[in-house]
Amino acid sequence: MTNITNLKNFTRPGRTAAHTSARAAAPLRTPYHSLGTADAMRVPEWADQRSVYRSAGRTLYVVDTTSFADARADLKTLDRAGWEVQVAKDPAGSGARIAFTRRDLARAA
Repeated sequence: MTNITNLKNFTRPGRTAAHTSARAAAPLRTPYHSLGTADAMRVPEWADQRSVYRSAGRTLYVVDTTSFADARADLKTLDRAGWEVQVAKDPAGSGARIAFTRRDLARAA
């Protein structure tokens, strides 16, 4: 007969109970949550095309805009909220490609 342990306390190999509980306590956040209110996220009108790229432990959000001037205030808000903001301006116009990743994760990567 096999001895079965309490599965409520089971964690995957390499994970500690502290890691698991800290991850459960921290809600998943996106740049759109940081721009919104406590109850709802906000996708700004200047975000013409949005993409999300995920890899091991890191998520990269890429936004293309034709109106970089409209994005400036929101980009400052995201920077203050802990987002690493990288901008590649379109040399031929007023647009830009903007990338976001969590600042704490950008340092760890």
